Amino acid sequence: MCRFLSLLLISFLVIGVASGFRVSQGKILQNGFLASCFRGYSAAWGQELWRSDGTSEGTALIRDINPGSNSGQPYQFRATDELIYFGADDGSHGFELWRSDGSATGTQMVADINDGPAGSFPAGITILDKLVCFGADDGSAGRELWCSAGTANDTRMILDIYPGSKGSNPRYFTEVDGVLLFEADDGIHGRELWRTDGTPEGTMLVYDIYAGSDNSWPSNFSKTNGILLFRATDSMHGRELWRSDGTPEGTYMVRDLNKGVKSAF
Repeated sequence: MCRFLSLLLISFLVIGVASGFRVSQGKILQNGFLASCFRGYSAAWGQELWRSDGTSEGTALIRDINPGSNSGQPYQFRATDELIYFGADDGSHGFELWRSDGSATGTQMVADINDGPAGSFPAGITILDKLVCFGADDGSAGRELWCSAGTANDTRMILDIYPGSKGSNPRYFTEVDGVLLFEADDGIHGRELWRTDGTPEGTMLVYDIYAGSDNSWPSNFSKTNGILLFRATDSMHGRELWRSDGTPEGTYMVRDLNKGVKSAF
């Protein structure tokens, strides 16, 4: 199992002389913990999933996800108590959701969401209680909100927010008080603030900040003191600082920093 080190590090670089091993990026995981699982490059295996206890002897390839010198390119590591979730390409299924407990046998694709080699390209991978949620494209509904409890049978699209093949392209997933807040476009309200608890009935528009079909473009999400701070624009103001607790009444502009229709950001 991957151990999680309580280190406030964002990235690091390690070079192994004999193998040509190189760590390309460290990852900050849930709650500020840096996992000893990471993506590393070697001439023999390409960019693959590695683990380390901080010693040369304890640094090893976990699994050659895309066999040979081709790269599995694992990315967006997110941690639960026992597993890490990430996207990767095994050379047969395209980029899909994977999981690992730090062992070769415990490293496997969770689900082939977009059946075949095209890949669903999971992105915005975020932990929500016992679920991992993300945006993915199954090849028919476009990029939509998906969640998984770690197996193929419980991996599903939560809601076709933008019905049809275009997709709502959900992004900026941020956990606030037991729900995920994110930006999405349902084809009616433009790009606005949404929420999900991982169920269809618990997935909904929080607030139509820029009323009608125009976009408020919520972005730059940051959680503080149990609320979400973000940038957005409405019909009367430029791009300003907003806040939300995940409810309509708790979503409002904090302050009109640049008065009138001009933007503060």
